[in-house]
Amino acid sequence: MANIPRKAGIVISGGNPWEILFSIFHLEKQGFLRLAISVPIAISSNILHDLDTEIARSNLIDLNDVRATGLDVIIIPGGKRLFAGLGNIDESGGAFKVNDGLKNLLKGIYRLGKPIGAFGPGAAVVAKSLQGITRAGAVVTVGSDPKLQAVVSASGAQAVVTRPGEVVIDQTNKLATSGGELGSKRPSEVFESCGNLVSALLELIKE
Repeated sequence: MANIPRKAGIVISGGNPWEILFSIFHLEKQGFLRLAISVPIAISSNILHDLDTEIARSNLIDLNDVRATGLDVIIIPGGKRLFAGLGNIDESGGAFKVNDGLKNLLKGIYRLGKPIGAFGPGAAVVAKSLQGITRAGAVVTVGSDPKLQAVVSASGAQAVVTRPGEVVIDQTNKLATSGGELGSKRPSEVFESCGNLVSALLELIKE
């Protein structure tokens, strides 16, 4: 019997282009079909940009049309525009609110025991979304950014300081996080970071 291709959702809107493209490359290398990995989740049509569509190289799928049961893993990239679509961290700090649709999707994926990956600010979004339902508290990294570390701590999760390229794996909660572009401005190190995170997610899927 042929193996069923794994499907990976990637939040395109607001995400860092390097993290998205490098993650797609590594997902393809690990056997994820091109169609499966390009399941980008558009938060709202009014914040979509031509760049997002160009990066996705396919039609963007609206968040409301995505179901946790249809994904094997999800990746939340970081990026300066991330919170414009996913939350209001700039105004509210640790009390920020995550887009309800994304929060419910992440909760659904978590409750099904499927892995979640995130880079930099995306890890803060994950920690906030899963606040109160994780086992023994989530452990993530946002690189070494003190503001985001405070946000993560306010969400009841632990923020681990990491160097460029390093990935923190929370096996209990099936989370894999990295500082990504936030941890390094060198494309080669971001590339390595994405490869390490995808490898970690694949191991979590196997478990």
